Amino acid sequence: MTSDISSWTPSKEDLLIVGPSRWTGTAIISDISTEGDRRLIEIGLAERLVLDKVDGVHSVDEIHNSLVADGVNFDERKILAILNKFAFYGAIKRPFAIDQGTRGVDALATLAPNTRLDQLTAAQSSRGILTLWRRFKWLANPAVLAVLAVVGIGSGVLLGFTFPNAVGTLADATVVHLVIGVGVAILWSVLVTLVHENGHAALFNVHTGREPYLALTRFGIILMPNTHMPGFSLMDTRSKVATIVTGPLISMVFSAVPVALFLLTDNPAIHAITAVCIVVDAVVIALGIMFFPNTDATRVLETIASVDQIQAVAFRTLSRRYTLPKALPVKTRIAIRVYPVLLLSAIAISLAVIVWAAWLILN
Repeated sequence: MTSDISSWTPSKEDLLIVGPSRWTGTAIISDISTEGDRRLIEIGLAERLVLDKVDGVHSVDEIHNSLVADGVNFDERKILAILNKFAFYGAIKRPFAIDQGTRGVDALATLAPNTRLDQLTAAQSSRGILTLWRRFKWLANPAVLAVLAVVGIGSGVLLGFTFPNAVGTLADATVVHLVIGVGVAILWSVLVTLVHENGHAALFNVHTGREPYLALTRFGIILMPNTHMPGFSLMDTRSKVATIVTGPLISMVFSAVPVALFLLTDNPAIHAITAVCIVVDAVVIALGIMFFPNTDATRVLETIASVDQIQAVAFRTLSRRYTLPKALPVKTRIAIRVYPVLLLSAIAISLAVIVWAAWLILN
């Protein structure tokens, strides 16, 4: 390096946001962005190590010496290349003034696509119930979230205790009542799911200031409602967990409605219809809190363990396609090793419940 470059003291942009690191199975990555920008920039371990040393106090030469002292023997040219990349994308303050050149790059920050290829979105035309999250921001209040957790868990327990009676009721219901019940249950489930997803969206918006929107994610040939949250990877662990668990808690709270009607009425039609709703609610909620791929429970595990797509990482590690470095945090290595057991347990429990429910109906 020249002496001029070595003496340069780089500093982060004031509005820079750096997300937590996570393991993909092959690399440690992080996402960075600046407040107000839609663009997300993925950086690897080398870039993160350099960025963490940029503090507006130490020069390039001092950053290099600090990295060497930490056992990271980067070539000085590599450090400069990384810093140039950060300057180009606006992650660190540029040590020069320019009228043209990077202006177009910065403009892309508000135009950059933030929709994954496996999603159909309503980003430009969201209205009505698709933007209900704007009215749910009060859920982010810690006291409200605590109450939601207590009421939600209580409602979930009540749903579990009512489930056997609801299944038994289906065996004695008329075909007409069952058909009506299935139609009502589907509509009810769609409504609850939309509110559930708006709960995710509300907390995401409060914690990041970014705008979420409803999306349909393809799961094979099946379209599933999903909240697209561009910038979720920038959130800290606590905020991520709160955002994820809000959805299931809302679903549990809503499950108390058909349960109450089921317990408080003797009308055969209402009894049968609410029984179907209870069964559907129980199935949907149970699937969401079990460790199947891409469920809310799995997302919480991924967040705590700092792993991307843990189901893929876990099974590729199990089959030795991926290695599991000992330098990874203990929680990360444990989660990757344990996930196959959690998934197989979820499958076994699901099959057992299906057999048990069939036995109740047939007997």
